[in-house]
Amino acid sequence: MSSDAMPDRSAMAAELALGLLEGAERAEALRLMLADPGFAAEVDAWRSRIAPLYDGFPEIDAPAGLMNRIEGLIDAELAVEPGSSVVAPLPAKESGGGWKMATFAASAIAAVLALALVWPRPEVAPVPQARPDMAVAQLTGPIDGLLLTARYDSSTSEMLVRVEGMPVTDTEPELWIVPADGQPRRLGRLMRGGVTRIEIPEGHRKFIDPLSNLILTMEPKVLPDPDKPSAPTVAQGRLQRI
Repeated sequence: MSSDAMPDRSAMAAELALGLLEGAERAEALRLMLADPGFAAEVDAWRSRIAPLYDGFPEIDAPAGLMNRIEGLIDAELAVEPGSSVVAPLPAKESGGGWKMATFAASAIAAVLALALVWPRPEVAPVPQARPDMAVAQLTGPIDGLLLTARYDSSTSEMLVRVEGMPVTDTEPELWIVPADGQPRRLGRLMRGGVTRIEIPEGHRKFIDPLSNLILTMEPKVLPDPDKPSAPTVAQGRLQRI
């Protein structure tokens, strides 16, 4: 990922904690965690905020050898490219007055550095970086183990929804947004696991705000009425802008 395409750090930290990043974006965020303690602290802060949602879930031991595989992947990322050198070659010995010239050059460089430290620097006003408008939500409910995490990006008008713990039923998961007026609007059908990408209809994008809830219902394969749910809500969560 190039620096021009990198999203806001806070947004990236929230998405990593929510488990919404995949592929190259996830790898970039994990590398940033290792290199930047401030970014790692942001991820930990987000994880602390969502930790209470997992209190009712039983702990599961990690598979044997997982840490060794993780360390192997990190070592592969940090490996030095073949043929590259990290040690500068020593200069060849010079005869005669060569050492005098080297001493003079070193003194000149030291003087320039000293001037740079004391010379007043012009103040440059920081330029705020534009970032896409994003919102996230977590949906939980009475079904044990069911958890949904959603991320909306206004720059693409897409919402990514990750589904975990969906039970096997004869009905299909349907996502709705309920704005302040209390009237549900259909966003689309979700896969029963993994990440579903939904393009938000233009008329529904204005409802992406902190006054809106996302809800999940389990509907028949053919919706009786596409404009309103026909089944009770099984998971819900409020949108938060980041």
